[in-house]
Amino acid sequence: MKAGLFLLYERKEETVISRIQHRKECEGYARLDRRPYHERKSRYQVACDRLLRGGLCERDIVVDIGAGYTELDFCLRTEHGWRGRYVPIDGWVDGTDIEKWAPEFDFHWFAALELLEHLHDPKRLVEELKARAEFGFVITTPNPDVVDVLAMDPTHITPLSRDLLESWGIYTTLHNFYGTHEDGIAGMWTRRDVR
Repeated sequence: MKAGLFLLYERKEETVISRIQHRKECEGYARLDRRPYHERKSRYQVACDRLLRGGLCERDIVVDIGAGYTELDFCLRTEHGWRGRYVPIDGWVDGTDIEKWAPEFDFHWFAALELLEHLHDPKRLVEELKARAEFGFVITTPNPDVVDVLAMDPTHITPLSRDLLESWGIYTTLHNFYGTHEDGIAGMWTRRDVR
């Protein structure tokens, strides 16, 4: 019994150490130079538009996966007057490894902005969100038909085409997110048709 408890404690300690290391790596990524908010806000505005068009209301909870500096929350509140609950999930905030993360509970809405291209298996997360979203989710990602997604950032590992996202049941639209015509994709999945 003592050997089993020691092994359990050792595994838990390894998990804590790996979470701390992961958080440090994510914090280093978060400190990289970023364009100012006003140059990047188009993706947040599009996501807000999709959420509101989908029926987002003041009673709803939005879980922002890969929340970064929580700019989706800022956009929802300052530009749209939204007063609902916002829950940020991000490795540099809490050590969450989004490659393995899955929501423990159902939530009204999820957002994964500029995130899926960072994952080895983005479809796994999409399926988790479909299972746990009471109303739906929004995503944004670079458009690989226009920009070299892998060259944009060393942590970009999975380019996602519009056709691929649509094959997963996500309704997509093209947008100007990075300075080139139609260089970004916004996607939305809902339990009901709100396009």
